[in-house]
Amino acid sequence: MSFSPPKDSHLSIGTFALFDIALAVLDAESREWGEEAGMNLFLDESIALVRRETELMAAACGARTGERARVFSIVGAWSEISASAPHYAEVAKYADVWVFGAPDQDVDIPGVVAVPVPKGSPLENERGVVVEAPSFGAALFAGEGGFLDPGDIRSRYYEGFLTGRQDAVDAAAGRLAALLKLSPLSNRWVDTELVGSWYGRLNRRILETLASQRLQLRSREEEIGKMRDETSRMEKMVRGYVGGQTWDEVQRAMEQNQEEIADLDREELTICFCDLVGFTKLSERLTPPEVATILNDHFARLYNIVRTHGGTIDKFIGDAMLAYFREPIEAFQASKKMVQESRSVRLKADWALPIQVRVGLNTGPVAIANLGVPEIRQRTILGEHVNFAQRMQSAAPPHSILISERTLRYLPHTMIRSLEPIQVEIKGRRDLVTAYLWTTSTERREVVNDQMSVRSSLLKTGSRSSLMDRFRKPEN
Repeated sequence: MSFSPPKDSHLSIGTFALFDIALAVLDAESREWGEEAGMNLFLDESIALVRRETELMAAACGARTGERARVFSIVGAWSEISASAPHYAEVAKYADVWVFGAPDQDVDIPGVVAVPVPKGSPLENERGVVVEAPSFGAALFAGEGGFLDPGDIRSRYYEGFLTGRQDAVDAAAGRLAALLKLSPLSNRWVDTELVGSWYGRLNRRILETLASQRLQLRSREEEIGKMRDETSRMEKMVRGYVGGQTWDEVQRAMEQNQEEIADLDREELTICFCDLVGFTKLSERLTPPEVATILNDHFARLYNIVRTHGGTIDKFIGDAMLAYFREPIEAFQASKKMVQESRSVRLKADWALPIQVRVGLNTGPVAIANLGVPEIRQRTILGEHVNFAQRMQSAAPPHSILISERTLRYLPHTMIRSLEPIQVEIKGRRDLVTAYLWTTSTERREVVNDQMSVRSSLLKTGSRSSLMDRFRKPEN
């Protein structure tokens, strides 16, 4: 016997409300759980499983009792039916099937009657399946995620997926039967053995699916953890090849969705060139690993000094270092430490190797630009003041700092006193250039001069300090 939907189905459907039976529909549950990682995946797959098993209950009824069941399936649109055509064709062998949904395309599946759901109907947002058979009774699957325990969102996934409550399924089956103008079923007895076996089968499938999904989620968590560790190691490695300030600029550019770091036209900086004196000849007597050991130890010390004084290392060039500072005073203080600590570089634990360095300082506006090609880029400082700092370094004696007049303008008098003005030849300049030399000798000389000045003032005839006055004998 075949059935056709009534002509006024769009009116009758509006009176049917499966939502009154189910506490929440799948869409509402998905929105509620949307912020919980992995929950939507779990919910969607589990509901698809239960829905499919519910519809296949008709096959179990037919195999057990030989009776033809009735299946009422409510979906979102007819296209969902076509996507599962083999499944519905299989169910139609054992049951009369009605599928309710939005008529977005034609349905041509033997044994399946497609019923259009008008837009705006209460049934439009419903999802569910009602299966009933004389010997089996009726079962309702409402597309909702069950009751949630506020204390544990994972505690009760399945409650409410399926109900065997007689009043609920009678109401659902009765309304659908009235909608399709079918005769309602009279009093039914329920094959409890059949129901029990089906519940057992469904529970096994659910547990198997749950275990599989837990393994998938665990695998994904492990994969995400590995990716996080790899990203952290990669970031640490890349940061070692990219200067500190450049790294910060890269991060800011990424946060602002920029594809590259913008060039800076002019910025007032103090440029510091530090070079090893005579290292080329020394390296000829050493093995490559020993050369690398010396340079790495030397550069590590320079890096700590530059960072402590707020500077940025632009690059290492062979055995030389180019750095820049925004404060000339900090640049001078850092340069003095470079000279002082160069004597303590060690090649081996028992072999102290004296290293001689010389430093050139110059201050002026420079450009910070990106050089190279998209595959290989370098962010560096450019300009005549950078070149002049390098030439100042080349003219400096070993273990000394040579400072330009432009840098001298920013130094306080207490620092200038330790400098010695000299005339030097600078490549590219016809005349001699006035520069200011700092060495450990000029520093010590200034300290000695200060000490002698204090001592002289204390020993001057007729002058006493306030402390000496305390021990002076009172006059009678």
